[in-house]
Amino acid sequence: MKRLWPLALATTIGLIILCGLGTWQIFRLAEKAKLIALLEARMDAAPITLADAMARQARGEDIEYMMVMADGYIDPAHTLAKIMSFDGKPGWEIIAPFASSDGIFVLLDSGPAATKQITITDASAETISGIIRLHKKGRGIFDNDNDEINNIWYWWDLPAMWAAAQAPQDVKIAPFVLQKILLATTSAHDHPAHVELSNNHLGYAITWFGLAAALLAVSGFFARSLVKKTDA
Repeated sequence: MKRLWPLALATTIGLIILCGLGTWQIFRLAEKAKLIALLEARMDAAPITLADAMARQARGEDIEYMMVMADGYIDPAHTLAKIMSFDGKPGWEIIAPFASSDGIFVLLDSGPAATKQITITDASAETISGIIRLHKKGRGIFDNDNDEINNIWYWWDLPAMWAAAQAPQDVKIAPFVLQKILLATTSAHDHPAHVELSNNHLGYAITWFGLAAALLAVSGFFARSLVKKTDA
């Protein structure tokens, strides 16, 4: 029996760690579900103005995914194209400079396209609805350098994008992006705005608890074999 206590100790420590990780993922699952519900509620709330959104952000409020409505003009001459995944294949995210009627400049994410083709041809008055995206993540480890000369953007570099879009110097610049709310009937390239938060914590929890069960089963099998050898 003396040979069993190291196994029992190691198994106990392993179970505590694995079950602890599984329990933590259960808590994270609840937190993420609550956050997604909050953000989706923001998308369904009454829209605010660009000026109101900027004022709220200046006060330190969390404005991500809030709905905004604004009147203004799109500048088709300085539209940007960002690489993204489109229907499981490389595609383009069309980003249009938008100048609101109350003097605020913002980048408008008009949605994905299968080809690098700017569909906006002329500037005209337009009322837009969109949700606020902060894009604070920055450059990823494997992201390429943005190619400003050829208008190929791999990651959200807002200051560089403002410069490339030639934001006027006499207007206020919104420190976020508006993801345009698109109707299902407008175009085959349109995509509805949605909360882009992964919630895989249930799968992670199942994995950790499954490993704990496997550890317990293997340890029990090994302990049984030791007992049989001792009795023999």
